Amino acid sequence: MTSNSVTDEIAAALRDSMSPRDRLAGWAFRWSLQCGQLVCVQCQASQSANQPEASFVHRPGCRSRREDKPWQELEMLLGAVAIRSSMRR
Repeated sequence: MTSNSVTDEIAAALRDSMSPRDRLAGWAFRWSLQCGQLVCVQCQASQSANQPEASFVHRPGCRSRREDKPWQELEMLLGAVAIRSSMRR
């Protein structure tokens, strides 16, 4: 097992153990929304809100380049937060 695969497994386990709000906060730490554009905070590459299904293209050398569907991740996280909030009522 390579070091990257171990790191990926640990990261996935940590994500799975976090609450939806914490995962959303983690997403917001990696991404910025600016005028209808999603921007990677590491490399400053951007993608329009009109392209949520397209893979995000990071700039060469970006440490966040593994994340390629951030719009879909945001949609899933917002849904999870909304569901959890409605359960508390």
